[in-house]
Amino acid sequence: MFLDSQIEALIISHFDETELPSDLRVIQKLEQLLKGHFKTHKKLEFYSESIGVSLRRLNAICINHLQKSLYELIQEQRLNESLKLLKFTELSVKEIAYYLEFSGPPYFVRYFKKKTGQTPRQYRIKTKEL
Repeated sequence: MFLDSQIEALIISHFDETELPSDLRVIQKLEQLLKGHFKTHKKLEFYSESIGVSLRRLNAICINHLQKSLYELIQEQRLNESLKLLKFTELSVKEIAYYLEFSGPPYFVRYFKKKTGQTPRQYRIKTKEL
């Protein structure tokens, strides 16, 4: 997700799992946590506590290596999941909003439009045409 898979494989192949550079281990743990918990855990502290580093340190690692803050990574994960659901499922916008734990469909529609420049419905229609 964060690191190109070929680059990540190359880096990892040069290190024993216990010898991976600490920042890379943190990024790998963060990636796993985001995949499994982005819906239910939106608080930044959850990720830093789960990884065992301070929030300040985790944010610095994200910015230094991924050029995005932890908050931006969580939002990106939510957006990517909503794009996939709109494109590959027949779930309604309302169902997607609740699945992704938005407070309601109007909030999800505003969020989606702000991030993509189009409504979820417009995105779905556009992707079906391609």
